[in-house]
Amino acid sequence: MKTNNLKISIMLILSLLVLYNITANTNITNSSASTSSTTTPSLPVLEDLVNESPMTIDNDPDFETYEFPGDGSAGNPYRIENYNITTNGDYCLNFGGYTTKHFIIQNCFLKTDTNYAIYLGKYQDMAEDTVNIVSNIIISTGNDALKIEGAIGGKIQENFLIGFTASLTVRANFTYVKDNMCYSEIGIHVLDSYGVKLERNACNETTGTGIRVENSNGIIIVHNNCSNNADVGIVIDNSIDLIISNNYLVSNFFGMLISGSSGSLITNNSFDTSSSYGLSMSLSTGLNKIYHNEFKDNNLAGTTIQALDNTGDQWYDEVLEEGNWWSDWSGSSSSSYTIDGSAGSEDMYPLGFVPEISEYTSGYISYIMIIVILAIPLGTYIRKRK
Repeated sequence: MKTNNLKISIMLILSLLVLYNITANTNITNSSASTSSTTTPSLPVLEDLVNESPMTIDNDPDFETYEFPGDGSAGNPYRIENYNITTNGDYCLNFGGYTTKHFIIQNCFLKTDTNYAIYLGKYQDMAEDTVNIVSNIIISTGNDALKIEGAIGGKIQENFLIGFTASLTVRANFTYVKDNMCYSEIGIHVLDSYGVKLERNACNETTGTGIRVENSNGIIIVHNNCSNNADVGIVIDNSIDLIISNNYLVSNFFGMLISGSSGSLITNNSFDTSSSYGLSMSLSTGLNKIYHNEFKDNNLAGTTIQALDNTGDQWYDEVLEEGNWWSDWSGSSSSSYTIDGSAGSEDMYPLGFVPEISEYTSGYISYIMIIVILAIPLGTYIRKRK
């Protein structure tokens, strides 16, 4: 009984925090950017969905057992759609990975109180380019909302995800993650992967980190909003050759932490009002290039220097002879900007203009919608317990 009450409390707290997220993020502005919103996800309406029990799909014949529409081809995938699967058990949808058929999970409400709402590739890799997950509400109050492993070329787009540990965990090469709204301890967690692209996701107001990338190569992180997180906007750990561009990192404790990583391009990001450093580089081999970023009012309670480098990275483009914009730079054409840290790094060419951060990710209408939708199953669950 205590466990059930705890889970109900978690759902109430998550709902209130998402509501807080609406008001907190309306204060995030950037005069230098041409701001445009993400495509608002077309979220399912609960009363239009069919109540269904949890499903396990380990092999191709399982698709036919459930009699999904489609034939599993690329042009006519099996369609797992319009379901309400709410469970106290481990999974709403569990895929073992012994599948070669194409499928789409769409317009579903999936909630578990125990483990993963969706687990893909639990035992074995899935066939390439067969996974498409779009426009769902996916919730777990016990673990990650969605975990994908061994599914090369999967697509995860326009979902609303709330997780206990992470909203989304990716351990799968060339996964495309776009226009998702994430709330959890970690918004999106990528590990042991290659070629993943994270684009226009909102990972705000997490209790820890917006986006975390570990032991991965060739990851592209563009046009995401990782703001108002309790700890860090973006963390990169032991990863190489990343492109990190046009992201908003506003009002985090650290804007971005990079450790043990090298060979990355960090450009046109907004590091704004971090409690500590906007960008901190440590324990790497250097060779990261950082330019055309905006650093505004970070670390005001510290040394007032807005970035840290203990490894010796390059804070400018040597061909353009242009570095970054710093709100506290003196403005003298002959002076560099000194970076904190043991490497003694400097931005040799501070910018006299604020670089353009080309897109802003929002979607607060979706947050309002989700509060209304969450209230329905939560109220039903409470009544059943009585």
